[in-house]
Amino acid sequence: MPDTYLIIAGEESADNHGAELMKSMINQDSGIKFFGIGGRKMMDSGLISIENIEKMAVMGFIEIIRYISFFRNLMKRVLTKIDEYKPRQIILIDYPGFNLRLAQRIKNQFNIPITYYISPQIWAWKEKRIDIIKKYIDQMLVIFPFEENWYNERGIDAKFVGHPIYNEWVPSSRKDLCRLLGKNYSKPIITLFPGSRKQEVKRHLPILLDTSGKLKRKNKDIQFILGVANHINIENLDIPDWVHIEKQFPQKALECANLALIASGTSTIEAAVFGTPMVIIYKMSPLSWFISKKLVKVPYAGMVNIIAGSMIMPEILQYSATPTRIYNTALEIINNPEKINQMESDLLIVKNSLKSSKNSKTATDYILELK
Repeated sequence: MPDTYLIIAGEESADNHGAELMKSMINQDSGIKFFGIGGRKMMDSGLISIENIEKMAVMGFIEIIRYISFFRNLMKRVLTKIDEYKPRQIILIDYPGFNLRLAQRIKNQFNIPITYYISPQIWAWKEKRIDIIKKYIDQMLVIFPFEENWYNERGIDAKFVGHPIYNEWVPSSRKDLCRLLGKNYSKPIITLFPGSRKQEVKRHLPILLDTSGKLKRKNKDIQFILGVANHINIENLDIPDWVHIEKQFPQKALECANLALIASGTSTIEAAVFGTPMVIIYKMSPLSWFISKKLVKVPYAGMVNIIAGSMIMPEILQYSATPTRIYNTALEIINNPEKINQMESDLLIVKNSLKSSKNSKTATDYILELK
């Protein structure tokens, strides 16, 4: 009988990484089966999905309260499926609000090893969650180099396996990327990345479009690409015809850009790997912002800045995130080749830190070895 694994991914970036992990595991053992929660890419890789990942894309302290009954019912359904499929191992990908609670319930009901792949950012806030990890997680696989030491100092034998974006990336020349997207290689390109959640797009996209209008009026040669997740519906939004909407290859739109205006999140790491300079923005509800300011311990919002330990990419957050402020910052960068060169050099250092050592084990190796 083939080995079966439960795998849980709660958002689109985790769907990408989960799909690559599944493919890698199947390459080593073609009989492996997967069930759990994931998106289109994980389902294309063979996942039997319990729930639509789009329903999981909720964030913000206040926003999540509205979905409590949904998540409670979903957890019951997952536990029922575990009892039915009796998986060899549980693989949890980030998404701590749900996954850490699920880990507790699993360990209370079943004797199944649990791997946590892609650590929740408890080093930024909610450090007390480390007690749950110590008690219920059998194996912690982390994707940022500083996380391994952070966990080891607190008594958890975490393993750094390299960032999946670095491992998954296949470089292309900028000319080829521009040709693929129908853009003029000789003219500047600014890519807009408002986020992968509906709430993020609703808050960020109008600001980014307003900013783009100001930039277009300043320099008509600038080309704009809007990179959006497949599940995001933008049909009812008033998007100018000079903004190229890219749903098929949003990452390539980010890779070919001279500058990205980008919501804080996983995409900032993608931009770092691609070497794309960026202006990081973010807005949330006023109450969620107030709470986060009280709880979050790290000095930066952007992961690239956290890794670098300094503000190598500008951050424009919450009440400061106005079209005029973003416009002025973007204009200062796009017209300054020396500034762009410095940003690209800083990003290269971040990018190189995301690579695992040549002889180290992969996430797949550790997962398949865990009994």
